[in-house]
Amino acid sequence: MLNKIALPVVALVLGLSISNVNAAQHLGDIQPFKVDGQIYTNGDLFAADFGDLFGGLYRTNNPGFDADTDEGAFGAGNWLQLQGLGSLKFWDGSTWSNSVPNGEHVEIEDALGSIITFSASGVTNPFGVIDELDASGDLHSHLKMSIKNAANVLGGSVGAYWIELAIFETLAEGSTSVSTASAPFSIIFNRGLAEVDFDNAVSAVTAVPVPGAVWLFGSALAGLVAAGRKRSIGVSV
Repeated sequence: MLNKIALPVVALVLGLSISNVNAAQHLGDIQPFKVDGQIYTNGDLFAADFGDLFGGLYRTNNPGFDADTDEGAFGAGNWLQLQGLGSLKFWDGSTWSNSVPNGEHVEIEDALGSIITFSASGVTNPFGVIDELDASGDLHSHLKMSIKNAANVLGGSVGAYWIELAIFETLAEGSTSVSTASAPFSIIFNRGLAEVDFDNAVSAVTAVPVPGAVWLFGSALAGLVAAGRKRSIGVSV
């Protein structure tokens, strides 16, 4: 069991895509794997629905993260982590933009209870722990995700919401990166749209390349010092 985490102060390197990774993965879990020190994912775009069976109107725990050890395992006992990138975008039925209504924002609660927040102005607390890798370098974990309004209560306008993330790996309870971070990938959340309308929103994303992230480190991360948090996470398989 893990009892604390140090926030990573590391210079993550943008990963390069490889030809056998799908251009888009609209259904199913995000499946990261590592080959020769480089992290890859099984797609660069994933679809989710805040109204899914277990999440209710404004919550979901999909997609999950299911490491693909057949393609390449991670280090036993290491931590797999997320970095939020860019800013929240909203689909109003015809256009993707940063004009997000009502101060709405998307939250991801990591395995330690820390919250990554995506808003129109950027990402707050951008680093989060997915889970600890087991003895085989594997994990299967689902994090809580939600949409909230300016009053910070559950709620979101009908439309679609677009966030960008990357995955990286660190030593347990530390800040040392032990692999090259994945290329950025996207999650598109449906909030109350009919299936055909959500498909249009996803198609509008895939019609253009998913934008590359601007990675800011050095002084921007100097303030992220190790912070012990006495909350345990378990290995999920």
